[in-house]
Amino acid sequence: MNFKKFVVIPLFIAVLASLFIALDQLISHLMPIAGNNTFGWVTFQAWAMYFLAGGTVKGGLRTFFGYALGILSAILIIKLAGVLGSTGFWAIPLAVLVMVVPMCSMERAHSLIDFVPAIFVSSAVFFAFGQIYGKTTTDASSAITILVYCAIAMVLGYLTVSIRTAYEKKMAK
Repeated sequence: MNFKKFVVIPLFIAVLASLFIALDQLISHLMPIAGNNTFGWVTFQAWAMYFLAGGTVKGGLRTFFGYALGILSAILIIKLAGVLGSTGFWAIPLAVLVMVVPMCSMERAHSLIDFVPAIFVSSAVFFAFGQIYGKTTTDASSAITILVYCAIAMVLGYLTVSIRTAYEKKMAK
């Protein structure tokens, strides 16, 4: 396919991204985190994870469930670090040491919950929420917001693949 025909694909993705940013501006204030501006960054990295998971519906489900497991893992790291607080400096490193084993071991789990990259990315996103939104967020409000924006990303990923596939088929004729 020559560039003139190909450029339609990036233009379509740009339109999707632009429409998403408009949607984010409309819905971000409805999320359960006070005083926020945007959560678009969550969707953009989750959208990329959709493609890393294979760009399929199953890959989207693996990504979404990975995000849920990543959030759970981050919460458990925080709680375990609290329990290990008497170790001082070592509380967080020890909590990470303990939790990374089951996180990595998920690659041996059922195929819908084995996408380890999504677990780690989502865990990092959850920790970022704590740093960015501080006292205006709770574990529950962070989890809800991350999962809503991850779900939006899965829809965008599905649309990207579906429309690109249809366009490429049309151009092949």
